Amino acid sequence: MTDTAIPTPVLDPDTGKPIPCDIFAEQSVLGGALRGDARTVDGIVELVRNIDFYRPAHQLIFDAICALSDQGAPHDAIAVNAELTKRGQVTRVGGALYLHTLTESIPNVANATYYAKIVADKARLRAIAAAGIRATQLATTAEGDLDDIAGQSVQTMEKAAFPEERDDDDTIAVGDDSDYWDYLSTPHNPADLVVPPYTALAEVMPSLTPGELTTIAGRTGVGKSVCATDFARHAAIVQGHTVLYVSLEMDRMMMLNRIYAAEGRVPYSAFKRKSFTERQWEELTKARERVVAAPLHISTPSACTVGKVRARIRSLERKGTPPKLVIVDHIGRMASTQRVENRAQEVSKFVWGLKEIARDHDIAVMPVCQINRGPENRTDPVPTSSDLKDSGSIEEDSGGVLIVHRPDRGEPEHERAGEVDLVVSKNREGPAGGIVELSHQLHYQRFRDMPSPNP
Repeated sequence: MTDTAIPTPVLDPDTGKPIPCDIFAEQSVLGGALRGDARTVDGIVELVRNIDFYRPAHQLIFDAICALSDQGAPHDAIAVNAELTKRGQVTRVGGALYLHTLTESIPNVANATYYAKIVADKARLRAIAAAGIRATQLATTAEGDLDDIAGQSVQTMEKAAFPEERDDDDTIAVGDDSDYWDYLSTPHNPADLVVPPYTALAEVMPSLTPGELTTIAGRTGVGKSVCATDFARHAAIVQGHTVLYVSLEMDRMMMLNRIYAAEGRVPYSAFKRKSFTERQWEELTKARERVVAAPLHISTPSACTVGKVRARIRSLERKGTPPKLVIVDHIGRMASTQRVENRAQEVSKFVWGLKEIARDHDIAVMPVCQINRGPENRTDPVPTSSDLKDSGSIEEDSGGVLIVHRPDRGEPEHERAGEVDLVVSKNREGPAGGIVELSHQLHYQRFRDMPSPNP
């Protein structure tokens, strides 16, 4: 530990190959920090963390230096020795002699940040190597879903290869906002926005926010999948956005039936019978021209995990058609590859996994979920976010929550027969708590804006 010679390459005891690290650069960084002032330490901290040092002893020394510097106290070799002694770590780092050796390891304190960059780069290489080993282990054991294994491997490698930048760009003076005003004065490009399919909803929720979850919820049979399909059709067919619809309840044929029934305005019952009039065939032919030209993709995986959803997105990205909107219908049908204590915890993991997908790919993600039976036993049967089934984290992690409620459900003679409410239970980008009234055309498997009143 106290050897002053330039260290020889550190070899992996298992493979005999050099480990990516530069002990001399680590010593130079610590030496610069010990000899320099607070500004020197600040410059080093912007480039390296304690875990970037390969030697555990160097991590302990760096921690002690940073702690003293944060307190505004001296952080030279004598002060750091006292701090390590107080922590009971001085023997583990080689004692006072090694600390004084470090002060002699750098000829010019101004070069400390140069050596810090070397330390950071070596740490990044080690992380990449570790990610490769982790990927090999996952592939060798082959425990779990293949798409999950592939997704975990790619994710681990990406985080190792492209770590977050550690600089001060995340902190600015509010007055340094010329870029903000440029942003504010530049109109949104309609081609980039995923707009709701209903005019009344667009007034309170003009578009879906990339990087956010917008959840559609409802009781069984009220039409939450119809609503989700409306979003998918509008985004893909009307706006031309690439859309991925992950259906965990319906197979491909059922999904196509719904899409063509809605798009061609052909009764869904005709698809069940496979019996169409000549006029209906004409409408379906016209609808097919629109559907075929639209970048709408349907995925119906079995035992769907968050990893599978991510894998489908990556597949579209590799083809040059990254999705703007991903719909998962529904989240209660997703499968877990890990053991969890209860269902609520499991659903929370699904929600957070989809949230990470939205952020990582900067896209709008729309999970569909169930509402529990609570509202049926209340005087006011209109559901709220607290009725979301299995997990409160759905509301917490969603930027928007739309609850589908049909007043006429089970009551054909209801005074509001043919109507459906979208309860805007949460809306991070606008007003919440309101109700958007729509008409349901469930024979066509679609919702529509309410007809305008006669003048």
